[in-house]
This record gives sequence, structure tokens and C-alpha cells, in this order.
Amino acid sequence: MNKLVIALLLAAAPMFTQAQNFEKYENMKEVDAMVMTSKMFKMLAKVDLSENDPESQQYMKLIENLERIQIYKSSNPKVMSQMSSDVKSYLAKGSLEELMRVNDDGKNIKFYSLPGKNDNYVSELFMFLEGTEGSEPMNIILSITGQIDLSQLSKLTADLKVPGAEELKKANKKS
Repeated sequence: MNKLVIALLLAAAPMFTQAQNFEKYENMKEVDAMVMTSKMFKMLAKVDLSENDPESQQYMKLIENLERIQIYKSSNPKVMSQMSSDVKSYLAKGSLEELMRVNDDGKNIKFYSLPGKNDNYVSELFMFLEGTEGSEPMNIILSITGQIDLSQLSKLTADLKVPGAEELKKANKKS
């Protein structure tokens, strides 16, 4: 039994260590970072909203099933290069499926997901944006984990003012 547990932990270790690659950006002064944890979502879920408002109730249902949101943005060329390299390594692990690619207005945006409990849910939504904001280059890494209802996701990303949220909303309407 102990050998089985050790083997499972060793097999899962690359998934955990890879996720930590992005956390290194949190403390870099060249990176704007936002990380929300499940504790924050649980606090938000306790906010007393009108029970008569179905949209608010759906929103609360979405956020109470989230585990973590990480957003890292940088315009520093060295950091941008490192971000691109880390994303390439993360995607090479092969567990994420490509959802869509958008090349629009100087932005190259790629969305990936990890399947969830059924076709309407994903356990991770991952986005990588390479582009410009005005005349300034930028890279953005977005990772949302938990049991994510795809029909509600575009609302959350729009509320967080995440670049690429509009493209995600358009893709959701096509589904």
C-alpha cells in the first residue's frame, strides 16, 4: 500500500511543481500579479445577495466552486521571455486541451482547459496572451482552477477585467 501511495505521489509531482513555476512571478517587481484563493471565494459566497436575483445566485454558485485564480502580467522583455518559456513547458506536459486561438488587434491569445466533471465544466482554464497594450508589449498568464461552469465563466473574467474576456464571451456564445 505504501508503495502505491509513493508511486502516485511521484506521478503527480510534476503537476504540482509545474503550477508553482507561475507562482514565482508573484514577487517580481516587473510583474503585476493577482492571486485569489478558495478562502476568498468562500468569503464572497457568504455575501448576502438577493435570493430573487437568479444572475447573482448563478454567480455565487460559480465562485464557490473555484480554488484559485492567478493572473500575471509583465511588459519587461526578460520576464516576457521567461513567461513564454514557462508556458511552453507547462503546455508540453500534455494534460491541457486547446480551446481556441485568437489573433486580434496586436494580441495573440490562446485558451486551454483541463476537463472537469462533465462537458459543461473544466477543472482548469488557462490563458496565455502575447501582445501589446497601446504601444507597449505585454504577456499575461491566467490560470483559473476549480469546478468551472463554462456557461458562467465569461461573466467572471469580464468582471475581473481580464484581457481576452471578450474573446471568451464570443466563443461561449458559439458553443
